[in-house]
Amino acid sequence: MSSSKHPGAYVRLARPNEYAAVTRVLTRAFAKDPAMNWYGCVTALVDDIDSPTPKAERTMQNLSWFQEALVRATILVGGVVTVVAIPQSGGQVETLNGHGSKGTETSNEEIVAVSLWLPPGKTLDMGPITVFRSGILKVLRGWGLKGVKRVLLEFSPAVEGTLERSFKAHGHDRLDSWHLLEVVVDPNHQKKGYSSLLMEEGFRRASRKPVHLEATTEVNREIYARYGFEVDEVHQFGVGQVDKNGIKAQGEAATGYPEWIMTKWST
Repeated sequence: MSSSKHPGAYVRLARPNEYAAVTRVLTRAFAKDPAMNWYGCVTALVDDIDSPTPKAERTMQNLSWFQEALVRATILVGGVVTVVAIPQSGGQVETLNGHGSKGTETSNEEIVAVSLWLPPGKTLDMGPITVFRSGILKVLRGWGLKGVKRVLLEFSPAVEGTLERSFKAHGHDRLDSWHLLEVVVDPNHQKKGYSSLLMEEGFRRASRKPVHLEATTEVNREIYARYGFEVDEVHQFGVGQVDKNGIKAQGEAATGYPEWIMTKWST
């Protein structure tokens, strides 16, 4: 399906040689996200993703390692990574390597939007070999044990508890649903209908089964609501640790940030 804002744009599965480009889009899109800031124990907001300070570049490097691991884990457990691709006449696109440094590579398409989906019965509960292959050790090096604990011991149990209660109340099997892990558009390509392309293609694949996700900002919550997602519960993460942007804070500023667990019950 093509976008009216760019007739050549279309949705397809990501190719293995494009995972670096996929990681780059995810990193740029989530550089200011409160959840990612909280996970990564970030102490200062990234103001400019195109010309970051040395400190901000380290933050983006650590985030890049996390997103790379998430992409690999999604593939390893049988998930789906889709992209919006735009044909390029010049053949040169910007990339981001594993260390967060910019470069260029020859390609006839530019990846401008990404979505990660877990089908029914698939989760990120992985054995040690899969964890190692996903690259989680880089995440440990970048975020430290505190950041990994926040994801595994605070965030994940809260979300799973919400989903269990909500699906039980609706008479659905929690595992008989799709999980939209992430859906993003590169900041330089937003407001062109690319997220709609990804969502609509994903809903067709879901074939009327429920789809659930987590919204980390009020703006995203409202966007998802327009697609038919309903709020199951809202959690306030990082209270006493971070501010509303997920940045390390103390005192009255350490309000934490809200995260909405949402489900679309019929696609």
